Order: sequence, then structure tokens, then C-alpha cells
Amino acid sequence: MSNLSVFVFESQEVRFVGTPEKPEWIANDVCIILEIDTSVAVNGRKRKRHDGSEYFKGGLEPDEKGTAIVSTPGGEQEMLTVTEPGLYRLIFKSRKPVAKRFQRWVFHEVLPSLRRTGKYEIPQATPQQNTKPTLDELVSFGQKVLAGTRLSTELQTITVVRGVQALYPEIAPMAKELVGAIQEIEATPDRHLSPTAIGELYAERNGLSKPVKPHIVNQVLEAAGLQYKTVEFKTNSTGKQSHKNIWHLTETGKRWGTVTRDKARTHDKIIEHVRWLPDVLEVIDLSVQM
Repeated sequence: MSNLSVFVFESQEVRFVGTPEKPEWIANDVCIILEIDTSVAVNGRKRKRHDGSEYFKGGLEPDEKGTAIVSTPGGEQEMLTVTEPGLYRLIFKSRKPVAKRFQRWVFHEVLPSLRRTGKYEIPQATPQQNTKPTLDELVSFGQKVLAGTRLSTELQTITVVRGVQALYPEIAPMAKELVGAIQEIEATPDRHLSPTAIGELYAERNGLSKPVKPHIVNQVLEAAGLQYKTVEFKTNSTGKQSHKNIWHLTETGKRWGTVTRDKARTHDKIIEHVRWLPDVLEVIDLSVQM
């Protein structure tokens, strides 16, 4: 079993299982901070060749990843790890603002300390120091970091509120109400798009000759953990059975998606549709075979 050390970055634990000579981290801890999918980022996406055989596209090289046996509350488990080159690759895969802060922390604090002293110690504040920023400072910092991104105003606000809550847990009830109110904003065509429109927007941005089909968009959104489906079965008067996929947002998906309600095209029944902010293209990969 690997020697385990636990570092803390912005209140998130990062388990270190390597040595100063060969740094190695638990991949899932790193990917949680960077807000990317661990399996896809490390191993790549599963693809099929024309002959039906499977292979993985993307992911890290063999010398950039590994495994380690780690003690957990559920017992010893084998977990994916990343080496120093693999850590750099993961950081560069993330488009989140946190990636730059995490990169600076690793490059300027963790690695120099490991190589100089053989360990990394969290800097301790003196009793006279007040290291906790004020609410105004946190909000101002969050707004500056997010100002240069392509996130919508609503998503920027939600991100700032959740960031402030991390340092001030006592505001959790108010933060929950604020985030809920923002997420309940009624969807409009210029703000929230159907899977069909998301596929068209992706094609336009990437110069594709044809849009990504909506069923593929839905599959990728599902694989990313942003939505899940239930299947509705119906039997008509002749006994013929049909089914329909009903999509629902996950808690994570609510950051980018919303549910609209309108009349069906063929009758007056009110039906629900999941619609997405264009920002969702920042967190899903539609570069699939069409």
C-alpha cells in the first residue's frame, strides 16, 4: 500500500501517494477540483471501430497515470493515480477558473516544498492574522475571475454564491434560496436551447458540415451526469407498444439546464422539455463519430 499524505486546496482534500522524487496524486481528488470526469480524463472515451472492436480515445499516456492501494472507510481500494506529467495534462484539460488557481498552488507551493523538504505543510497563520476574507472581498474576487469567461450572468452569480458559502457555511440557507431562485428563471429561446439547437451551435462553432443529432447530444449530456432518463411505455388500441424517453435534470445538470412546460404539437397536453444554456458546451464533449 502506498504512503498516503493529504494536502488541502481551497478546503478540498488531495491525497498524495508518491514521493518527492516521483510525485503522484489520487486522480479522482484532482478531477473533482478541476470539475472534469475522472474516467474520461484519465482513460479516455470508449469508441468502436468499424469491425466492432472497442478502443479508448484521449486520456493520459501510460507514464502519466497509475494505480495505488488506498485505505478508505470502506476498506482498502485500488484507485487511479496521476504522475506529475499527468497532473499537468489534467490541469490543461479543465477550462474552469479554478484550474489556474490549482496550477499555481501546485507549481508555486506543493512541488517546491516537496523537493526542498520532502513534504508539504499547510502554512499556518499566526494568532494575530485574520486570513478569512470578508464577504465583499470574496464577491469582488469571484466576479473578477469570472468576468473573462463565457459563462452566463446567472451561472456566474451561482458560482460566486457557492464559493462564498464554502468559506461562510453559516449563510448556507440563504445561499440555497438564492441559487434556487436563479435556477427557476423562466427559459427563453435566446438563453436556453433544445438539444437540437445545442447540436447546431456546436457544429457552427466548430465548422462542421452538419449538426450533431439531438439523440447524440442527449446521450453525451447523460454520460456527463447532467441528466437522466425514464422510459414511458404506451400501448395503442391495436395493441402496438411504443416508448418515449423522458429526460430529467440531475442536481449537477441544474447549473446549466432548466425545464420548460408547453403544449405538445399534436394535442393540448402540457409536456416538459429540458433546455440548456449554451455554456453547457464548455463541460461536455460532442466530438463523437456521427
